[in-house]
Amino acid sequence: MPTTHLIRGHVPEDSPLRALTGRIVTMPARSLAELAERVRELRQAGIRPIVLAVPRRVPWTPIAWALTGGVLAALITALVAILTGHTGAAWTAAGAMVLLAVALFPTLTHLEMDR
Repeated sequence: MPTTHLIRGHVPEDSPLRALTGRIVTMPARSLAELAERVRELRQAGIRPIVLAVPRRVPWTPIAWALTGGVLAALITALVAILTGHTGAAWTAAGAMVLLAVALFPTLTHLEMDR
């Protein structure tokens, strides 16, 4: 099971734990029961805990593939509309293609940042 929370706390300067742990202690928790246990442990050690939620990963790859498929579908639709003489449908497909391509740029940027 992945980590769902991180518990951090500053060790007091007069604490003997500071020589072992340093200034900041960080502990993972995989469930709410484990989170409560870790918070209790830190409080017993004289450390004031701060609970942080771990951000969940976003599946950028399927989103990028879906947007790419949408751009290609809009391109094919625009070409067919141009060849058959439906200029209104061609403009609509071209607009959809531009919007999907614009949405694809930040998706690919996030995909690269997560690597």
